[in-house]
Amino acid sequence: MFDDFHVVLGQGSMYERLRRSANSAFDPEIAHAGMLYNEIGREVLADTHREYLDIGQEYGIPMIAGTPTWRAGNVRINRSQYRGESVNTDAVEFIKCIRQSYGPDASPILISGVMGPFGDGYISEEAPDRANAVEIHRPQIEDLAEAGVDFLKAQTLPSFEEAKGIAQAMVGTGLPYLLSFVIRRDGNILDGTSLDEAIDVIDNESIAPPTHYAINCVHTSVFSAVYANIHDCNPSVAERILGIDANTSAKTPEELDGLDEIDTEAPVEFGKNVFALHQHLGIKCLGGCCGSSTEHIAELAQQISGTNR
Repeated sequence: MFDDFHVVLGQGSMYERLRRSANSAFDPEIAHAGMLYNEIGREVLADTHREYLDIGQEYGIPMIAGTPTWRAGNVRINRSQYRGESVNTDAVEFIKCIRQSYGPDASPILISGVMGPFGDGYISEEAPDRANAVEIHRPQIEDLAEAGVDFLKAQTLPSFEEAKGIAQAMVGTGLPYLLSFVIRRDGNILDGTSLDEAIDVIDNESIAPPTHYAINCVHTSVFSAVYANIHDCNPSVAERILGIDANTSAKTPEELDGLDEIDTEAPVEFGKNVFALHQHLGIKCLGGCCGSSTEHIAELAQQISGTNR
C-alpha cells in the first residue's frame, strides 16, 4: 500500500489539540471519540479533520486520516457513558464520510484505524504483558478492521511486550498494520528495550510483520539521533522505520507529561525539520503529534511540494 507513494502526509495533533479546546464532549475515558455523539462536538471533530485533509488536497499529496479512536479500547468504552455504543465502527464510518465528501478525483486519503496503549503512553509500567495485550486489544482491532479501514496503526506505544501482543492480534485481521513507539534519545523505548531489538524480534516472530514501524510523540532531533545510531549498527532494521508523527518540543516524556501549556516550535521550523527526515533518511510517512497544528502541517506540505512539483 505505502509502496504506491513516494511520500504520505499525516495529520497534526488531534488528541492534544481537542483535549485543550475545552469542548465538553471530550470524554474522560474515550477522549475525542466521545465527540462523535454530541452535535457540536461532532462538528468540531469534522472541521478539525478537514483542516488537515484540505492541505493534502491543496498540494496534491496522499494523506492519512486517522480514526478518533486512540483511547477507544473496549475497557475504556465500558467504563464510559458510551458503553453499548459501537464506538470504533461509528468512528470509521465518520471518517469514511469525510473522505467521500472530497469526491472520486481527490488526492488519495488512506484511513488509519488508530489505537493506543492500554495505559498512559508515557508510563511503560501500566502496559500489559503480551498475552494480556492480545486479549485487551483484540476487540478494538477487530472492530476497526471489520468497519473497513485501509490499515491499522497502534501508536504511542511505551512497551515492547504490549507491542508484541498488539502485533499478534493485528495479524489475525489480514490487514496491513504498523506499530509506532515513543523513544528516548538513547534509542530505547520507554520500558528500556532498545528500538532495534524490538523491531528485530517482532519482525522475526510475526507470521505477517508490520508494513513498517514509526515513531511518534518525539522531536525530530531525537528521531534523527536514534535513527543514525541504529543505521550504523543495524542498517536493515533502520530501513524498517518509515514513519514519524513529530512533536514540536524536544522535551522528554517526563517533562511533557502534564504540561499546562504546549511547548512548541515555529511551523516553518517544524516543516523543514520533518521534511529533512524524508530527504536525508528516506522517511516517507510524515505527520505531527503534540504541539502541531494546521499551520505546522501546511508548512510541511509546502516543503514536500517544493521538491515534488
